[in-house]
Amino acid sequence: MNAELARFKEQMYVVSLDIKDKYYERALNKINELIQIYPNRPEIYYELGKFNYNNWDNESAEKNFLKALEVDPNYFPTYTQYALILIKDKRYQEAETILNKSKKLKNKEDSDIYFYLGMLFQHQGNLDTAIEAYTQSLYYSINEAQIDSAMKFIKVCKELRGWE
Repeated sequence: MNAELARFKEQMYVVSLDIKDKYYERALNKINELIQIYPNRPEIYYELGKFNYNNWDNESAEKNFLKALEVDPNYFPTYTQYALILIKDKRYQEAETILNKSKKLKNKEDSDIYFYLGMLFQHQGNLDTAIEAYTQSLYYSINEAQIDSAMKFIKVCKELRGWE
């Protein structure tokens, strides 16, 4: 890793800590500064999109996720977060398209893709298909958090179907 990339990663880590610790103004100032210095880094727009989403500004979040994808169409984390906005806005076909597109990426996380597909199908009321997608998510899970989330959502779908 070269020195400039290391410096960038360190600054992004500080931004994530500021957001976690609720120093929002400082984090936003740093993000805007980083956009000026590194306009071609998708991570910045992704973090800004997450910040917008967590502050109930889906319009700005979508704009920033789209900018992240424009800067680097291979930056995987953007796909699932953008799909979440689309699902919540009931733009199901767009969400499914973006998630299916993410399956073709080199550095993807299949567990996340299938988890969000499960969420998409669940929101549409297709509970059987949602359970299948969550089960696929389990197959690709690499940590306990992913397993726990998928199991929880499978249980909810089964309860909604009257299976448990």
